[in-house]
Amino acid sequence: MKNKYGIKERLGEAFRLYFILVTLITILLMVVGMLFDGDRTFSYEAFFSPLFYAFIGVIPVFFFQSDKELSMKRLIIRNVLYVLIVEAAILLIVFKAPNIPSDRIEVVISIAVGVLVVFILSLIIEYIFELTQANEMNTYLEEYQKNK
Repeated sequence: MKNKYGIKERLGEAFRLYFILVTLITILLMVVGMLFDGDRTFSYEAFFSPLFYAFIGVIPVFFFQSDKELSMKRLIIRNVLYVLIVEAAILLIVFKAPNIPSDRIEVVISIAVGVLVVFILSLIIEYIFELTQANEMNTYLEEYQKNK
């Protein structure tokens, strides 16, 4: 059976992932900032960075989808490629941004590990969301079959 994964579904997945990422990235920035640069104060423009980083994290959603069901091996490979691309993009920004102390190796490592943690947490949250939807759908199907 062919999976019709159209633009509407991709946009829905991207929006859901975007807001999950914004939340997780905000927490990551808070933790890393408090650990390595707790005395710094920011202007309100700092609130744009989680929005921007989450946008970068959502871009692969549009390029890494398949019309057919992926095997576990291919799913893992896709997710590894996905996280490597996001890591590379974020680290490129870290090294280019003048206000991020990329000369401190502990900051760079914490950002790289943080991106990986955010990625894993987003997968877990997505899994829980989809599991909840599947359970609701199964409940509705059972009720429908009983009433049929």
